[in-house]
Amino acid sequence: MFKKNLISLLLAVIITFSSNSFAFGLSEYASDYYANRYLNLIKEKMPFVKDMHLDSIKKNNDGSLIISMKKNKNIYKTLNVSINNGNITSVDYYVDPLGYSLGESLESNISVDDAITIGEKLLENLFNEKFAYISTIKDETYLDDALKKPTIYKLLFKNTISNVLVYNSNAYVYIDSKSGDILKLKAKWLDESLYNKKKEILDANEAAKIFKDKFDPVLVYLKNNDSDFPKYGLYYISNIDYNFLGINAINGKAVDYNGDELYNDIVYIKGNSTELKSFNKIVSYEEALEIAKKEISNLRINDLNILSSKKIDKYSLTGKTAYTFNMNRTDEDLIANASVAVDEESGKAVSENIDISNNDGLFDTEGDIDRVIDYVKGIFSEKTYSLALIKNPLIYGNEKTYLFYRIYNNAIVMDNYLRIKTDKDGKIINVSINWDDAEKPCKKIVDKNVVKNIFLDEKPILYYIYSNEGKIQPVYLFKNMDYIIDASSCRKISVNEFKKNN
Repeated sequence: MFKKNLISLLLAVIITFSSNSFAFGLSEYASDYYANRYLNLIKEKMPFVKDMHLDSIKKNNDGSLIISMKKNKNIYKTLNVSINNGNITSVDYYVDPLGYSLGESLESNISVDDAITIGEKLLENLFNEKFAYISTIKDETYLDDALKKPTIYKLLFKNTISNVLVYNSNAYVYIDSKSGDILKLKAKWLDESLYNKKKEILDANEAAKIFKDKFDPVLVYLKNNDSDFPKYGLYYISNIDYNFLGINAINGKAVDYNGDELYNDIVYIKGNSTELKSFNKIVSYEEALEIAKKEISNLRINDLNILSSKKIDKYSLTGKTAYTFNMNRTDEDLIANASVAVDEESGKAVSENIDISNNDGLFDTEGDIDRVIDYVKGIFSEKTYSLALIKNPLIYGNEKTYLFYRIYNNAIVMDNYLRIKTDKDGKIINVSINWDDAEKPCKKIVDKNVVKNIFLDEKPILYYIYSNEGKIQPVYLFKNMDYIIDASSCRKISVNEFKKNN
């Protein structure tokens, strides 16, 4: 009984808090007809912002408003609210964690279940839509016990449409377990009318068959940085660029995180040469420097300044003795930075990290894909190499980015790549290389079909996807698509866990 009363009391405080001390300071905005109307709406929906003052109101071309508020005294708070056609469409509220309740008792008055109920009711009252609780999350910007604060419940919710989760739409509510204060609120409204609910949807069994036909696990090396000398492990992942999400529930096509159709179109490029062989003597500093400079000159950049260099007895990537060189060059708009490590025993460049850019165009190569490939072949002309190019470049505005991954022992090395960016005229404006010879095992690996069954060991789940273009569409995906598979042991590893530990 006490618990129910407590929840009711807290909800009442959040939803219907009195309006007698709402310090907005409207005088400078009095000419805006909408100001009072929408500030009152915000006050009604979020009474915990009563002590904040109005910072700005911006009216967009489509008639929507962006209202910003803040509080600077004692505890810093910010709030940004978008309103369209009289409805709140997004909220971003933030309380500075370093200024909040320092030194207070750690005792909790609200359970996590109570907090989840508060969060659900708050979101539903704001947007008149159903939200589903997903999990608590870690967010180290709110340090809790480390600063002698009460527990802060950090809750993740997702929008729902007809009781189906929207996969890529997250809502966050952070709640102080002692006072019930809302410390963070970030969420948006989704217009369900953007989806045609009359269309027929594949059932889960049909979707599972399509997955079996279209899903093609990719063998990759992923680097483990836990040890003193990092090593690579062999894994299967669901897609080379991590964008594979699921099957469109209307037409059965593979789609990425934004609901765009995936083609998985990869170009494989190989080259053979008389690559630099091991020296019959220990390489000197001067010889190592020339080797490092030659690596850069293949990219048509010469005369770099040596910023620093040193000899390392146990180089972090190999555990062997190596010379390391940090170089740069700045000529007007041209900026080149490079770090190269050369093994003392073999005279081989065992690590390269190079970035060269010029907004006016680095070189005269014009960037249709064949010209870009020819340029890359020139960069690696003195090496034996194998590359995988994702044929469809990433497009941002007028710029295109081509990504070439290294292939080693028939597996794609996700941390070794050459990235080329071209401008609207097809000129190359940026070249980045990340390459290393950290240990890469060559083990007996499980068959790809076995891995398919590991990934797809349940019926797929129906979700909605919300794209940046405002489209909403249903997709099927498998819950365990969040896993990668150890290629030698078949062990499932969470992608999030792998990133956290590496």
